[in-house]
Order: sequence, then structure tokens, then C-alpha cells
Amino acid sequence: VPKPQAERPPPESECLYVAAVLREPRLLTRDVFRVCDELSHMGLRMVLAQTTSGQGVEEALFEATEVVKRALLEAGRRLSPGGSELEGEFVQVCRDIMVRRIDERLVYIKRATEQTPGAFDLTEETRQLLSERKELLALRKRVLDELRPASSGTGTKAPMQPV
Repeated sequence: VPKPQAERPPPESECLYVAAVLREPRLLTRDVFRVCDELSHMGLRMVLAQTTSGQGVEEALFEATEVVKRALLEAGRRLSPGGSELEGEFVQVCRDIMVRRIDERLVYIKRATEQTPGAFDLTEETRQLLSERKELLALRKRVLDELRPASSGTGTKAPMQPV
């Protein structure tokens, strides 16, 4: 009889994301890139879904596995207690998760398109992947620009001008 595999622990950044939302659910409004849809660990996705659907934190955690509970407890210890510090940490975690997902997809696209010998030999799938790569690079830049931590410098960013 094969022994069941142990549950893999959730990624640290995803634990920080969920722990922050469990502490202050209003933070979901700061998730401008819908990072909640990018969570890779099913246990964390379930806790988040149950919590945001009206169940209490205790009920959502009751359903979670011990691996998820321990990871969320540890992440919660690392977060600020609340307020603007917690919000800043949350925005940074959103940025990190989104950039990591974009980078993972860019690596996949690079590997998938490296085998293409020349521009005239592009298949429709390769063209689509290269188009997606261009969009992902633009999105990556936007994520980095919009979710950049506030600098303590004296300069201010000029407002965007119409083109």
C-alpha cells in the first residue's frame, strides 16, 4: 500500500497574504491585481474563500489542515499588528506574488519558444506565446510601478499627463 504524500507547506508569501487578510479583511480592497486568484496552494485558497464568504476566521481555520494552520500562525507572527504598516506589508506581498507568477510564465514562454529556428517558421501557438510575453512584460512593469513601496525621498511623482 503506497504511503500518502505529506502535504507540501504553502509558499511563505502566500501565507503572509492570507494571514494579513485574516487579520484585516478590508485589505482585499488593496489587491488591485487580484493576487487572490494567483494563490497556488489550495489549502490557502480554501481558507481565504471561506473567510471572505462570511464564515468566521475560526470556522475557516477549523477546516484547514495542520500544515496550513501552522504556516498561517507563523506568518501572522511576522506581520505588523495592523494599520498602515500592515497595509504596506500587504501591498508588498501582493507585488511579490504577482511578479513571481509573471516571471514563472515568462520562463515557460522562453523555454517554449527557444526551439523556434527563425521568424518565418513561427507557428500560431508560438506567435500567441510571443504576444503573451509582450503583454506580461508590460504588466510586470505596471505591477512594479504601481505597487512600488513609497519612498521617503522629498521628490514627488508628477501626475500622468494625457497623451
